[in-house]
Amino acid sequence: MNALITLVAATGHQNTTPARIPVRPLEPDDLPELASLHRRAYADHPGLHAGVPAWIVPSMNGGRGRTPEAASLVASGPEGQITAAIIITDRDGEAVIDELFTHPDHRRQGLAEELLRHCMHLLHTLGRTTVTVTVHENNPAAMALYLSRDFRRITDDDTDTDYD
Repeated sequence: MNALITLVAATGHQNTTPARIPVRPLEPDDLPELASLHRRAYADHPGLHAGVPAWIVPSMNGGRGRTPEAASLVASGPEGQITAAIIITDRDGEAVIDELFTHPDHRRQGLAEELLRHCMHLLHTLGRTTVTVTVHENNPAAMALYLSRDFRRITDDDTDTDYD
């Protein structure tokens, strides 16, 4: 059984240099392409994410306003196709990264790091001071990415910790 690890980071003042890749907000019309990308991204992990993930529908409802979902972003390839996505939702008033995934043909190009950087900046501008994510312990690439962006593991002792 794979353990899940929950990490948290302060959104803080992120580097706001222009993206090296085209990054834009997630749009409702992206649903079919996003669902297809998600299947491709997890094709090497059968059963991990079967079907259309539950987060897609709330993310596509529009009218997101100043909610954390407004920080959900996609990266586009040369022909405008979605190559990576970060999905943010609100859980009990907290911004949560539900998914951060990249098309297998576009991995190891810094897309996830770029999306994460821009997302954290947007969350900060929306007044969100922290963001959390849950990662499988057997996903060293995800752990390395989040730790490189100053995410810290949440433990029972951290319930009253201020991450600002």
